[in-house]
Amino acid sequence: MSYYTANNLENYINTEKYMLFSKIAATDLRDYSKILGWHFLQEAIKDKLYVANNIQFDKRQINFPIDATAPDYAEAIELAVSKIAELQGKSVAAVIAEIQELKDDTLRFRVIDTRNEDSFIPLSYAVSAINGAKEMFVAAACSVLKPQAHHPRMNRSEALELIEKSRFRHTEKGSFILKVSSPLKAVDIQADLFSDDTMPFVRQTTLVINKGLNELVTAIQADTLDQLVDEIKDGSNRYISSNLCKAVTNFKEEHNDFDLIVDFHFANSLPLPTSLGIEKHIRIQKDYFSRIDDVRRDLRNTEQQKNKEEVFMASVEHLAGEIGEDGLRSGEIILNLYQEDEIIKAKTALNSAQYIQADQAHMTTGSFIRIKGKLHPGNQPRNLTDVSLFELIMP
Repeated sequence: MSYYTANNLENYINTEKYMLFSKIAATDLRDYSKILGWHFLQEAIKDKLYVANNIQFDKRQINFPIDATAPDYAEAIELAVSKIAELQGKSVAAVIAEIQELKDDTLRFRVIDTRNEDSFIPLSYAVSAINGAKEMFVAAACSVLKPQAHHPRMNRSEALELIEKSRFRHTEKGSFILKVSSPLKAVDIQADLFSDDTMPFVRQTTLVINKGLNELVTAIQADTLDQLVDEIKDGSNRYISSNLCKAVTNFKEEHNDFDLIVDFHFANSLPLPTSLGIEKHIRIQKDYFSRIDDVRRDLRNTEQQKNKEEVFMASVEHLAGEIGEDGLRSGEIILNLYQEDEIIKAKTALNSAQYIQADQAHMTTGSFIRIKGKLHPGNQPRNLTDVSLFELIMP
């Protein structure tokens, strides 16, 4: 077993600090400093230095090498970052994070445990929360591309590319903070949901999440959810879909003990439109989740009613048929219908030939049924009628 000596530990810490500051690009630190009001002297550039003054701090100056190969590069960057942090009243870690996310739109999902118990969350909840964050971005991206109340397939290549290029950042202090950032130039396509085809696709996606969550929360608080749902159905609200609502409900904890706060930090490199009424912090109280799930069901049911028939992969869960005069069994069965984001329990009536196949699927591990019919809204098990395809899929 090996132990750190005091010198070894100090060397380790210094190495970690060196690696951290050496990875900060001088141009990124320059651009970040400009946003804070620092003005760079052109005369210093010929000497391969960035030197800046700030009228708010007339007796202070920052300077650091342009060239990352300079011998004292990491030390100079550390000194400049530390000085900025001190003057701004922020921690060095906070300033480094802001520099790293200078060109990213960032969402922080803060889960607040109202029980004030031990500082942990169930592992299963953490997995659900990460999936919720992923689904939220995908749903919003799909709405940017094609606004609709329900996206039956969330596999648009542009949305998946955004997920691939988004970054899962270090978690922060708090009950539980999940941090995701997306570079503004991650997906190079044009969209005009906000009547501005020059706005990057990533920014439009982030704004859809912001507008959608804010309008859901506002409608719950003002008791105008029915009106909001009608606006979504008639197409006058293009930010909210059943998929976005489903993503939110992934943050619901089993015992209803967690509130969710979503913090938005928009990339400083691209100003926000002033006309959109953006909220930087949106709180979803624990009692809001069930209401948002009601919106999800309503929007999804409406979309399913539009589609007269749909094909499902299903497993047979229960057989309740009766033997007829011909000696063959037919009648009602219970199925689990598998969709991309949920499992729906449904019941349907089968003829004797279909019932034989259902019995085989029920008795054979790994077997499924491919079934086509009309799924009606309502409590589960829901009714599946007008079955036009019933096919046994054996392992």
